[in-house]
This record gives sequence, structure tokens and C-alpha cells, in this order.
Amino acid sequence: MELNDDQFMSQAGDMMAKPNVSEDLAVELAKRIYGLQVTEIKRLNSFNDKNFHIKVSKDHQNPNIGDVLADGYTLKVMNTLKSNLKGHFDAIHGAMLRLHEKGLRAPQPIKNLEEKTWKLETLPLQETEGKVAKTLKCGIHLLTYIPGVPLATVETNENMFFQWGELLAKFHTSMEDFDCPALKKQHTFLNAKHFRESVNWLVGGLPEDAKPHVENVLNRFPSEYKKHISDLPKGFLHGDFNDQNILVRTTDETGSYCADGILDFDEIHHGPYAWDLGMLLGHAILMKKTLDPLEAVGHAVAGYQSVRRLSKPELLFLKMAMECRLCQICVVSTIVDRDPSNSYIVEAAKLEPKIEMLKLLSNVDNESLLNIPTPM
Repeated sequence: MELNDDQFMSQAGDMMAKPNVSEDLAVELAKRIYGLQVTEIKRLNSFNDKNFHIKVSKDHQNPNIGDVLADGYTLKVMNTLKSNLKGHFDAIHGAMLRLHEKGLRAPQPIKNLEEKTWKLETLPLQETEGKVAKTLKCGIHLLTYIPGVPLATVETNENMFFQWGELLAKFHTSMEDFDCPALKKQHTFLNAKHFRESVNWLVGGLPEDAKPHVENVLNRFPSEYKKHISDLPKGFLHGDFNDQNILVRTTDETGSYCADGILDFDEIHHGPYAWDLGMLLGHAILMKKTLDPLEAVGHAVAGYQSVRRLSKPELLFLKMAMECRLCQICVVSTIVDRDPSNSYIVEAAKLEPKIEMLKLLSNVDNESLLNIPTPM
């Protein structure tokens, strides 16, 4: 389904439905579509999709797989909106392959029995209060499983924030010469172009005492965006480089962590690099940590600049990009399912910490934010 920007924003609500896939159904899909016999299965945290970590028998019927991977695979069943966007799967799979070529740890797509890396299927959908286009199908793809634990689950320090920023810069530089016209057309709510529409759509669900802080950013954004956008270097963005999508692993006997795995490519799009970094910083400022929130931001920026130096216009736009990301996750907190078994959803539903950080940023000018002492 090919949509222009206006159609995407106006129709997305009616097109969005989350698949309702059980472990038993996931096992059946793995066998029927990929010729794999599941021996172990574990549901993974997800927001709008259904994801499963599976391990499979060495005996299989897929000619595209030699020896099965000991770490297993991730079976992903995507929501109806993303599943039906023209070229979405091929575009994100191309990006994953590029990152692998550049030496970054990213999942890799596996071909199914039809020699394709994805397949649309009619599946049960989760009930929602809004209208859903019931005829839309869900896309299924199988990816190599990347070992590690989410950054959100480990104790953070200056070095981890530095590595987080550094990894995003490596992502950006690895994608610099990537040629994918379809990916440039990909739609996402997280695009800077759609910021005001996507937040306005949901701001009504916020508590009355929270609305002014989000509306303050909404009112300032158009002039800031217009002032800086033509001067901001652009390329392919991850779109959601948050602490749940970054994997860390221990590197030696001391238990030191290394942040080097990248997950969830569904929000990749073309835009200003500073927007991507600002989104990362919006999550960094929220993380539980021993150091000051603004110091955490400084270390992440320093890590980014150790690989790719930011221009003056980018530095001037970072604070606004951070505030925008906080607004996005504020309004998302009003619509998430209250599923106590899903830690990702539980964390996303917490509104108060995000509003507190918006208040904090409103009292910090951009120059002060950028002058926080950090190692460079």
C-alpha cells in the first residue's frame, strides 16, 4: 500500500492493529512458513507487534538455512500498519544487511520456504476501541537473534552513555552511502515532519496539569524547525534509538559492559541526524542513574562526537529535538495497553518522570546544556 504523507497521517489510526498471536500460533507459523521445528519459545517485549525468541531443531526443511544458529531466531509478527506499507520489509532488511557489512551487530533476515524474507498472513488481531481495517494482513519475518540484554536493564554510568552516543554515530556513518529510494519514502510517526500532527492527535488524553508542558513545545517547534532544518545534515535515521533497542553484553571477567547491538528497525527513515540524536537524549535523560540527568546527556553527546562531529546548527537544534521526543513518549503513555507482564509497556505508561524532565529542560537554556563538562 503506497501512501503519501497526508494519507499516512490521516489513515494511520484506522490501519493500525496489533496482532494477537499466541506461542502455539507462533510455533505453527515457524513450521509452515520457515520449515522450522521450534524446541523453545519465549515471548519478547514489544509495543505494537508480537515478537518471539525461538530455538529450533537441527532437523529442518528450509533449504536457505544450513546449520541452525545456537542462539536461535526472532520471529516477528508486525502490526497491520507497518505490514502494509509498500516496500517496508525490503527496505529495513536492506538496512540490516548494510549494517552487518559495516561490522555492526544487527539482526539479519532469513529467507522462508518461498525464497522471500517476509510474508503477509491473515491473523487474529488484538481488540481495540478504534476502528480497524480488518481486511489488512500482518507481516511475518524471521531474523537472527542477537545475544545481549537491553541497555535499559543494566546499571548505567558515564561510559555506557558515551558508548550509546558512539553507537548511534556509527549507525549514521555506516548508512551514509546506502542507496535505497524506497527507504527515503518510508513513513513513521517519529519523523520530525510529523511531530506536531502525531502529538496533537493524542495530546487530549493527557491529564490537564501535564498538557501545558507538552503544548509549550508544540507551540515553539514550528519556528525552531523552520529556522534550522535547511542547515541540518541529513541521512538515514534509526528513528527509535532508545535504551530498549540497544543491546549490551559483558566483555571480560570484570563484567564490564559493551553497548554494541542494535534492534528494531521499523522506524528507519530519512531526516536530520540531530533529530535522531535528540531522540536518544530524550531517553538518556529519563534513565535511572547515579549521575545527574544533564551530565548523562553530555556523555552521550561526547560519545557521538567521538565518531561524527556535530555542526553548529545541529548543536543548536538538540534541545528542541530532546523536548520533542519527551512529548512523543508523554502522549504515548496515555494509549499503551496496561499489561503488567510487559516491562516495556509498564515503563512506557509512566507519565510523571517524562513531565518532570520536560520541566527540567524548560529551565535550561541551550548554551548551558551544551556547556556541561564531559570528556571529549
